[in-house]
Amino acid sequence: EIPSEIGLLSNLTKLFLRYNNFVGGKTDLGKLQNLEVVHLHGNRLSGTISSLGMSLSDSSYFVSDCGYPSDFDKSLDCDNCTMCCNAQGDCYPTEKTPLKNAGFENYMQFTFVFLAFLIAIFGVLALALYARDKYQHPNLQGSSIGQTVNTESDTKYALKKVGKNSVYQVCLRESWSGWVILLFTLAAQLMLLFVFVGSAEIDWTKETSALVYTWKCPRDQDECENKNDRGPLGWFGFGILMIAFLLKDIIKGIQLIVLSAKKRHRRQTRVKYFLGGMLLITMSAFALYVSIIYNVATATDDKEVIENAVIILFVNDIDEQLHDLLMAVSQNWVDRMTLQEEEQGESANEIDSQERDDEEDVVERDSPVQTSQTLPKVDQSEVIRKLENRVEDLEKYVGQLTLQWNKSLTMPYAQRGSF
Repeated sequence: EIPSEIGLLSNLTKLFLRYNNFVGGKTDLGKLQNLEVVHLHGNRLSGTISSLGMSLSDSSYFVSDCGYPSDFDKSLDCDNCTMCCNAQGDCYPTEKTPLKNAGFENYMQFTFVFLAFLIAIFGVLALALYARDKYQHPNLQGSSIGQTVNTESDTKYALKKVGKNSVYQVCLRESWSGWVILLFTLAAQLMLLFVFVGSAEIDWTKETSALVYTWKCPRDQDECENKNDRGPLGWFGFGILMIAFLLKDIIKGIQLIVLSAKKRHRRQTRVKYFLGGMLLITMSAFALYVSIIYNVATATDDKEVIENAVIILFVNDIDEQLHDLLMAVSQNWVDRMTLQEEEQGESANEIDSQERDDEEDVVERDSPVQTSQTLPKVDQSEVIRKLENRVEDLEKYVGQLTLQWNKSLTMPYAQRGSF
C-alpha cells in the first residue's frame, strides 16, 4: 500500500508513484494541499481517490488507473484525474468534449436532437416552397383539369430519385407488404448505426465504449504524449468516400422534397414524395454523422479512418442489398407490386387525359376561333401533280434502259462486254 506517512509531507508539490506494485481500496491524499503533479498509474489501486485542491491546467498533472479495461471489476474512481489509464498502459485525457460543453450528456442524446433537427429543417423548407408555389399559382388546384401534371411522369421521376433498386421505393407505393419490408429495413439500418453511436461514446468510465486510448505516460517522462497517427490524408480519403456514396442521395432527397412542395400534386402524393426525400437525406446524413464520431473515438491512423467509413457505408447500403435479395427470392412478387403501381399510375393518367380532352372539346365549341384558322389545309392537287411528274420521269428512264438492252442483244457476243 501507499505509505500513509506521505500524507504528512504538507509541502510536497510533485508525487510520482507510477509503475509500482501499490495496492489498496482507498487512497487519501487530501492533506497534501500543495500538490501540483500526481502520477499514480501503473499500480493496482482500486476504490476511490480523494479529491485534491489542485489547479489542473494540464492533462498530465493528475494521472491514475481510472480507465477500462481494468484489473478489477470496477475501475478506480477518480473525479479529479486529468488522465485515465487502463490495464494495458494506454491513457486518455478526461477533459470535457465539445459535445458536453454544449450541454449534451452523450452522443445518444445528441443523435436524437440531430435527427429531429433534420426532419424539422426540411419540413420547414417544404412548407416554404409550397407557400411560394401557391403564391405563384393561386388558381391552380391539385386536380385542375388541363393543368395536372402527368402522373406517370411524376412517378417515374420520383422512382429515379429514390432508386428502383432500393427498398425505399416502397414509400412511393401503396403495398402494405412493401411497407412492412421498408419498416424492417429502416429498423435494421437504424439499429446497426446506433450500435456505432453507442460505441463511439468518449467515456472512459464505461467498459462498453469502444474508445481507443491513444495517449502514453512513460516511466521516464513527466509529460504524457498523444500517439494517435490519424492525419489529413485519412480524412481526405474519408471525404472522397462520403462524397462518392452519400452526396448524390442527399441531392436526390432535396429534389424530391422540392417536388413534394408543388401545389399541382394531390396531398397524398406530396406526402409520399416528402417521405422519400427525407429517407434519402436522413439516412445519408446519419451515416455521415456516425462515420465521423466513430472515427474520432476509435481510429488511430489513416487506414482505420477509411476502414471504418467503408463498414458504415455497407450498413447504409442495406436497402439496396435487401432489394436484390427480394428479387432473387421472389422476383415475380416484386415485379407484380411494381406493375400494379404503374398500372394505377397509367389509369390515373388516362383519366386525366380524358378530362383534358373533354375540356378541349368544350373550349373548341365555345371559342370563336375556328380550327381551320389554326390548322393549315393541305393542297392535294399540288401533291398529285408532283407524283404524276415523278411517274413520267421513271417511265422515260425505264424506256432508255430497254432500248440499250435490246441493242446489246443484236451485237456480237465478244463486243457485249465492252458495251
